[in-house]
Amino acid sequence: MIGIFDVSRNPDFLEGRKTRDEILTEFLSNFEGQRGDKNGIITWQEFYDYYSDLAMSTPSDEYFVRMMESTWQCPEDDNEEEIRATVRHLYIEVKSRVNQLARNDPNLYRKIFNDFDLNGTNSLTIDEISNMIAKLRISVERKYIYPFFKIIDADNSGCIEFEEWC
Repeated sequence: MIGIFDVSRNPDFLEGRKTRDEILTEFLSNFEGQRGDKNGIITWQEFYDYYSDLAMSTPSDEYFVRMMESTWQCPEDDNEEEIRATVRHLYIEVKSRVNQLARNDPNLYRKIFNDFDLNGTNSLTIDEISNMIAKLRISVERKYIYPFFKIIDADNSGCIEFEEWC
């Protein structure tokens, strides 16, 4: 769960009030809820019980599926080959367009990075990466952005620092 759960859109993370680890710890404690044994380990049954309860409170099955896809970055209709090919193409396209903008000037790379760092944290969240892709006029479905993001986020911190971005 630690490697998959995405905190980058959490308001507390975006505004620097909480770290990725704090948000993750809070989130994981939800699984032990009323039925869990509060031992810090999430069993399959605790996971299942948590999402069974949550599913009952969602407006529709479709909403629940979209929520799971967004939270766990696991599209319901997953085609690994298509995802890899699209992410590879996206990576090449983003790199090409950024290189064109920067014209091999190190100062311009930093400026471009800072322009996309909307919250001023010296790192890019997945939403800022999505914004960057849109501003570069690259059209891609959101389900491909997370795998793209994970390629660049080498330290798996949930955000992309300048060195990773370069």
